Amino acid sequence: MDEIKTTSGRAVGSWNGERAQDLMAELKRIKGMLASERATDTLDSRAMPHREQLHPDLVDFRAYHLWGCDRHGQCVVGTNANRIESVDKVLSFSLIDHH
Repeated sequence: MDEIKTTSGRAVGSWNGERAQDLMAELKRIKGMLASERATDTLDSRAMPHREQLHPDLVDFRAYHLWGCDRHGQCVVGTNANRIESVDKVLSFSLIDHH
């Protein structure tokens, strides 16, 4: 399922899990839309589609926002979903015991 939903369950976008750049652009679009609506609804980084693509060691990752990882090992990270890091870089940070 590719739907991106708000915390209230409203479908506001989609991502097919292929490219981190596409997820980043879609999250930016959705956040702009929610802001223009003055919505109280938010997005939950832990409820993004394709969580099954996360490395097992990153499923409970809490050091910073991890929005999703694509099929090529690139992850969208950061509170504002504005950075892309390799899964290896995120894993190396997670191994410092920041869970």
